[in-house]
Amino acid sequence: MNIENYRHYGYYKTPSPMAEKSLLVSDGMGYTAEPDFRIDRKSFHNYLAFYIHKGTFYIEQYGKKYVFHQGEGALMDLHQPHVYYSDPEDTAHLLWFHFRGAGTENLMEMLEQTGDLPFSFVSSKMEEPFEKAFLLTMETASEAALSGHLYGILMEMLRSYDFCEKENAALPEEMQHAISLMQSHIHTNLTLEYISRKIGMSKYHFSHTFKKWFGISPKQYYNNLKMEAARRLLEETQENIPEISLKLGYTDPEYFRKAFKNHYGVSPSKYRR
Repeated sequence: MNIENYRHYGYYKTPSPMAEKSLLVSDGMGYTAEPDFRIDRKSFHNYLAFYIHKGTFYIEQYGKKYVFHQGEGALMDLHQPHVYYSDPEDTAHLLWFHFRGAGTENLMEMLEQTGDLPFSFVSSKMEEPFEKAFLLTMETASEAALSGHLYGILMEMLRSYDFCEKENAALPEEMQHAISLMQSHIHTNLTLEYISRKIGMSKYHFSHTFKKWFGISPKQYYNNLKMEAARRLLEETQENIPEISLKLGYTDPEYFRKAFKNHYGVSPSKYRR
């Protein structure tokens, strides 16, 4: 493979409305290697993923200047004011693609909240995935195929990112307290009113803030904890279904069976078998 065969390659295409709604999409990607390359914008309706094949590249954003060399790259939020450019004496060979949609807004918002934008990474094996992305566009592959491949590139870029550690560090104290309450009361039935009162927030404000951080309601999160505990009990103990049901705060075993099946797609007894 020689990625430089694609030097100056550019792909620009507006995604279909259906893809915009349901997929990770890209309306532009390419291989840029120009000594005078420079972009200076207040805002742009995309996020950017890039990788430096060789040379030196600079970013100015959030009041700071960042320098990237061969084997390094980053994810950027282009909605925020930004400047990026090549070193004129050590031309940056930039492999890049714009992206948006399919949960990327939540991802980038989370990276911003934890102070990790631009998100930088180091890798020795990004040329091949970019080459395949270029080939997919040249072959007019389906939007789903291109979306899946670009998503894979993003996940490779984020390989070293510890989501749990970052989430715990960034979580407001009230949300940490709420999670702790749910985890320590897995065998009872906490109400939304009880949790919100214990953490000193109104019920509405707590629900809204929790969903903003976790993407699901407090009730769904609490139920997920119970279902995970039920799964472990089915795997690791010989307790019968009514016993497990009662242990997790379900006074009606039939209700527990329905909840488990709705969550995992199979009944507790079938899961155990």
